[in-house]
Amino acid sequence: MAVISVCIFELSTRGGSVRVSSEGGHVRMMKGEEYETVLAVESRGNGWIGSTTTGFDVDTGQLVSAEPLPDGMRIRLRFLGKYAGRSQGVKVTISLTDPLRLFNRLDQTVRTELVLDTMPLSLLAPQVQRRLKVIGYGEQTSGYSGQGQELYKLDDYNPGYTKDIAWRRVAESPDEALVARVREANVTDAVRVGVVRFAERGKDERAAWTDMLCEALGEVGREVLETGAATILLYHAPPGGGAREEERLRGMKSISTEDIDELAEAVMSCSVAPDSQDVESVVAESDLVVTGLRELEDEGMARVIARKPLILVYEKTSRPPAFADKAVIWTGKEDLLPLIRKTLER
Repeated sequence: MAVISVCIFELSTRGGSVRVSSEGGHVRMMKGEEYETVLAVESRGNGWIGSTTTGFDVDTGQLVSAEPLPDGMRIRLRFLGKYAGRSQGVKVTISLTDPLRLFNRLDQTVRTELVLDTMPLSLLAPQVQRRLKVIGYGEQTSGYSGQGQELYKLDDYNPGYTKDIAWRRVAESPDEALVARVREANVTDAVRVGVVRFAERGKDERAAWTDMLCEALGEVGREVLETGAATILLYHAPPGGGAREEERLRGMKSISTEDIDELAEAVMSCSVAPDSQDVESVVAESDLVVTGLRELEDEGMARVIARKPLILVYEKTSRPPAFADKAVIWTGKEDLLPLIRKTLER
C-alpha cells in the first residue's frame, strides 16, 4: 500500500500538480494599514493527493488571517503593512502529501500579479511651503550704501542662519513675520539625494532596515519639497536602467520629484533597488547621501561616502563612525531641516 501510495503521488504531482493564481493590481497603502487579496489554489491531482497551503509571505507585510472561501478553491488573505517598501508579489508555500500521508513535498511559488507599495509614515506630514517665491532678479544697485539687489529674493527668517532681515517688509506684514533677503546665487533649485547600500543583512533585518530607509527618504524628500526645491533620488541600477544615456552607461538611475506623489513612487523604487556597485559615482553625483551605519564599517567605503553630508540609518549592531558629528544618525525623530538648508544654501 505504501508503494502504491508513493506511485500515485509521483504520477499526480508530475508536471505540476497545483496551480495558484491571485488577484492582480498595484496597491498603495500607508504603513500600519491592512489590505486583502484573494488566491485561487487548484490541484490537478485532487482526490489522489492531499494539498495543504502552509504559508503565505509578503516582504513588507505580516499575515493577519487566511480565510477559505465557500467555493473551497479560493483563500482570502489579510495582511498588515508592517514595513515600508515595495513587495513584488505574494510568496506561497504549499505542502503536498501522498494518499497515506507518508511523504511530504513543499512547492514554493511567487505570484507577481500583485505589487504592493507600503508608504512610510514620514510622507503623511502636511506639506507647508516654507519659502516665498522669488520677487526680483537683476543687477540693479539700490542707490544707497550697502548691498544692492543683485539676485535677491525673500524668505522666512530662521534663527541660526545669517540673513539680511528686510525690516520694511516686516513692517508691512500683517502677521509680523520676520522676512529676510537671500542671495539667489547661493540657493539651489534641486537637491540630489544619493542612496547607498551594500552591507549584508538577513531577510528580517533587511526588511526593517529598508523600512527605516524609506522613512528617511520620505522625510528628507518632503523637507526639500517644502522649501520649494525639487528632490532627485539617485541610486545604483543595472546598466540600461538609467533615465539618461550617461546614467545607463554608469549603471545609475535618478528620479526627479516635484510633489508628494512623485516622491512616494521614487521612494518605492529605491526600496527594491539592487545593492550599490559603483558607490563613488553615486556619491560624486549627490548633494547628500543616505546610507546605513553598517556600510561605514568598510573603512575604504566610509572614506568615499563621507565626502558628502550624510544621513545614517541607525542600526543597533553598528557603532557610530568617528565623523558622526558631521552627520545625522536617523532613528526617525531627528530634525533634518538644518542639514537640508545647508545643502540648499551651499
